[in-house]
Amino acid sequence: QSLGTYWGGTGENIDVRSHNLNYSIPLLTAKTRGLGAGLALVYNSENWLQTPSGAWNLGADVGYGYGWTLQFGALIPVYANYSTVAYYQFTDSSGARYRLDQNSGNVWTSKNGIYAAYDANTGILHFRDGSTWQFGCTAAGTEPDAGTMYPTTIEDSNGNQIQVA
Repeated sequence: QSLGTYWGGTGENIDVRSHNLNYSIPLLTAKTRGLGAGLALVYNSENWLQTPSGAWNLGADVGYGYGWTLQFGALIPVYANYSTVAYYQFTDSSGARYRLDQNSGNVWTSKNGIYAAYDANTGILHFRDGSTWQFGCTAAGTEPDAGTMYPTTIEDSNGNQIQVA
């Protein structure tokens, strides 16, 4: 994250505050005129949460091994109860996670160094440079990543698009 403090070599980031290890292996970049989107295989060690009521396993093997993901990015709604969204967690292709927790008319933004706004009314994530991601794919309830949304259209400010199927 842009406001974090990290240590490590190329592709490796150890968060010096949480001691979380994030390792990214870029595999390819989808390109059109003026637009590129990186696809990376990412490992994140933040799979466990210790609370006063016990330890919670937050990780799952979604097909690449425990703690690994392969994606352009993802958006996860985090619920306060069974029907109310508390915030959205945006993960980019490097595995960096951003909490979008400022809600104004169902448009979610962050105070933590990412300049993006997720419009839950339209399912579109807007970036500062004018590019957008349309989240048209949601993992089903029976899948290990249930509820996670993935981009199906990545578009720059000039209308160039990458369609993800």
